[in-house]
Amino acid sequence: MKKFITIILIISLVMTLGLAGCTNEAPEEPVEDPSGENEPEEEQENEGTSGNDEVEYGGVLKIAGESEPGNLNSIIWPTTSDTNVTHMIYNSLVIPDEELEMVGDLAESWDITEDGKTYTFYLHENVKWHDGEPFTSDDVAFTLRSMAHPEYDAGSTSRVTPILGAEAYRNGEADSIEGIEIIDEYTIKITTEEPYAPFLASLFIGVLPEHILGEISPAEWAKHDTNRAPIGTGPFKFKEWETGQYIELEANDEYFKGEPKLDGLIYRFGDVNTMLAAFMNNEVDIAPIPVAEVESVSSLDFAEIKLQSMLSVYYIGFNLRNEFFDELEVRQALAYGMNKDLIVQSVLGEYGKVEHDAFPSNHWSHSPNITEYNYNPEKAEELLQDAGFEKNNDGYYERDGKVLGFTLEVPTGKQERERTAVLLKQDWEEIGVKVELQQLDFPTLVTKLLPQTKDGKQREVEAEDFDAYILGFGVEADPDEYRPYFHSAFMPPNGYNFCGYSDPEMDEMLNEQYKEVDQEARQEIFWEIGERLSEEQPWIPIYSQYSLFVANDKVKDFAPDFRGVTFKAEEWYLEQ
Repeated sequence: MKKFITIILIISLVMTLGLAGCTNEAPEEPVEDPSGENEPEEEQENEGTSGNDEVEYGGVLKIAGESEPGNLNSIIWPTTSDTNVTHMIYNSLVIPDEELEMVGDLAESWDITEDGKTYTFYLHENVKWHDGEPFTSDDVAFTLRSMAHPEYDAGSTSRVTPILGAEAYRNGEADSIEGIEIIDEYTIKITTEEPYAPFLASLFIGVLPEHILGEISPAEWAKHDTNRAPIGTGPFKFKEWETGQYIELEANDEYFKGEPKLDGLIYRFGDVNTMLAAFMNNEVDIAPIPVAEVESVSSLDFAEIKLQSMLSVYYIGFNLRNEFFDELEVRQALAYGMNKDLIVQSVLGEYGKVEHDAFPSNHWSHSPNITEYNYNPEKAEELLQDAGFEKNNDGYYERDGKVLGFTLEVPTGKQERERTAVLLKQDWEEIGVKVELQQLDFPTLVTKLLPQTKDGKQREVEAEDFDAYILGFGVEADPDEYRPYFHSAFMPPNGYNFCGYSDPEMDEMLNEQYKEVDQEARQEIFWEIGERLSEEQPWIPIYSQYSLFVANDKVKDFAPDFRGVTFKAEEWYLEQ
């Protein structure tokens, strides 16, 4: 059978998109080269049946993931591992299309007033929760209100703070949110304090059932049964979670957009090599694949390699509370001491591209004037010496008797990320910085970045919680998703700024961009934000990459993109 590579690309139109919208899942993950210079060779082949053959749907598809989800509540610190499952269980009010334009999901349509502040959403009327209860505008109001609740501390408050009265409600100064008005069972009106450019995109998050969680404080949700047995409105229903092994879903035959083509889906998780071996033994139908294994897997006569291009950048993040990382010279020295070109050549080859901006280089938020820290070990050492460090007899820089060293947290699951960490350690030790690599699974890393007290409450990050980590992050719907990571108001437990980055000028720019409804003016602000971050280096961008998957050729219509590998799972089917 002919072997081929089917490439799923985000078309370069993204570069010139108008205003889109917001969200992001906590930590995690890649991107294409819009110039086409670094695109892998491709062969195109049409999928599906030909002629007049009648397609027979059904079957249970098995897909492998790299990490086990932490929980299945859509607004409790959602990560990529979580949303790979929750995208199939919940619906959002709106969702992004392939061009980052927001389109209806639970909302059938909406109106916006001329002043840009009031949105009236008209909901689908034939939607049911998986337990048979009807979905109504009460559920939408409940979900939005929950993210502003005084006892909610799970990362998504920034999505709703622009709503009129949300801050007063969160501060305990009001019993309700003035800007949320239920017109009737299937109509809801939402008013913001002022025009808010990414408002529609901020609504790209799973809506929760009020009839199940309405009487429970959000502070208690992390312990609730629905974290491991969720009830949604989506195309698949939860069936079983076998800890450490898999999550099983079954088709929702009453799904308001039409019954899924599969009977069910099993989401397995484990070591990438184990999952790849399971694919080769026909135990799973889809699996992530390391770049190094593409050639060998392509030799299988039933395998198709799929490339997922995403608007993301892999980066090194620092805990700026650390006595070394709070110094700009140290961060810049580490940036100059990183041989990004060699890392991409060695680890990713044609499937990666060097990045210098926290914003993806093929997105309109990327500035053409970004500062580039190209490999320069001499410059790196000069900066360290200017900061008062001297080399000791072991070849490491130290100051005041303290060796310049740190632990780099490396989440397992991606060979490329693990190999990158090894090369970074070599680069940095060559310039005299001592580095220890700490491998851990992704949920464990999250507990360090978003720490809790002994009684399970989110708390502030401290210098001792972590030194540095390697992860990926990018745009799902709108670059405002970066705001909770870099605005000083969103340090845990109030958001995702676990690095502890605080800059009044950055806060001002991040606030200014979401108020600006003129796209060109907003782009200029984001360019300034990116340029400032590049100067400050709270994150050191490394590269963007295609995420690679291998699929059995009996799997049809599997087309992963930047919105998530399972985003359109209801359209997949198994050729019988």
